[in-house]
Amino acid sequence: MNPRASSGFKPGNLAGIEQEIINQVKVAVTESSVAVMDAAKILVPVDTGELRSSIAVQVDLNGKIVVGTIYAGANHAAFVEYGTGLIGAAAPHPPLPTEGVPITGSWIYDYKGQGWIGMAARPFMRPAYDASKNFILAAFRRQGFNV
Repeated sequence: MNPRASSGFKPGNLAGIEQEIINQVKVAVTESSVAVMDAAKILVPVDTGELRSSIAVQVDLNGKIVVGTIYAGANHAAFVEYGTGLIGAAAPHPPLPTEGVPITGSWIYDYKGQGWIGMAARPFMRPAYDASKNFILAAFRRQGFNV
C-alpha cells in the first residue's frame, strides 16, 4: 500500500474574490497617488501658488485596471517641469510632436533657430514619484500584495 494525499478546490464566489482584490488595489493606488501628489506639492516651485494648487489626483477603474493619475492642471506646469528654450532642451522630456508649432514642442527647444535661451527645468512631478517609491510599495504590502 502506498500512502497518498489528495486535495481539491471547489471554486466559490470567484467574482466576489476578484472584486475584493480590485478594491484592495484601488486602496493601494489611491494611497500611493495621494503620496506622490503630496510630495509634488512640497517640491513644486511656488511663485503665486497657482501651480501648486493645481496639483491633484484622479483614480479611475477601467475595466479591471485601476489607474492613478497625478496631474498639474496649471497651463505653465509643463514649462516648469521640463524647462523651455535652449536651456530646457537639455532636460529629460516626453517625446515632442513634430507638428503644430508653435504650441506643441516649441517651448522645449529653439525651433526657429533664434537662440532663445528659455529657462531651466525645475522638475517636481518626477522627483515626487521617485521620492515616493518606497511608500508606493508599502501601500501595496499593507493591502496584502507581495511586491
